[in-house]
Amino acid sequence: MPLVVRARIIDIRADTPKATDRFLVDTNAWYWLFYPRVSQAPSSPSPHQLADYPAYIKKAIANKAALHHYALAFAELAHNIEKAEREIYENQAARKIRPKEFRHDYVNQRRRVIELIADTWADVMSVGTLLDMNLSAPFVQSALTLYPSVGLDGYDLFMAEMALQNGITQIITDDGDYATVPGLIIFTANQNVIHAARSAGQLINRQG
Repeated sequence: MPLVVRARIIDIRADTPKATDRFLVDTNAWYWLFYPRVSQAPSSPSPHQLADYPAYIKKAIANKAALHHYALAFAELAHNIEKAEREIYENQAARKIRPKEFRHDYVNQRRRVIELIADTWADVMSVGTLLDMNLSAPFVQSALTLYPSVGLDGYDLFMAEMALQNGITQIITDDGDYATVPGLIIFTANQNVIHAARSAGQLINRQG
């Protein structure tokens, strides 16, 4: 089924961040920018993810754009780093290691994972502002109201709802599901999303 693009889309390879921009940055983009061993994991991101998102966020920092993140991003970031470190260690050990085994039976590796997570989160906190998030009954109900009209999973639904409630419409992400949310402006290098947006007349250029 083709992607239904309801958001406006901007190709980050052809855009320059502005000081007036307020971006909510998806967790994976932080991961690609700050996790130092991201390219070493067997499930390494694609070349455009490793190149385009860190480059754009660095430009945003240099141009003094506002970058935001939220607490649930820590959980996803920690999960991604632990998974990558386990996969790297599996290759070195030449054996499969279950997640719980890696977490409890490899003390030195566990210590390393925790240090990497803490250092990576500190880097995120050093350049971005943590948005307050109240997972109250009204927040969840509002998210449920949005749910039927968009193509997001539950985790990303919370991120989109929080962005909208904080008056933030600009999201840096490679996840095409966010393109289904009306009212958002998606800054992406995902070619499938960009092509779909061009066909739908939703691709915009801020430079011209």
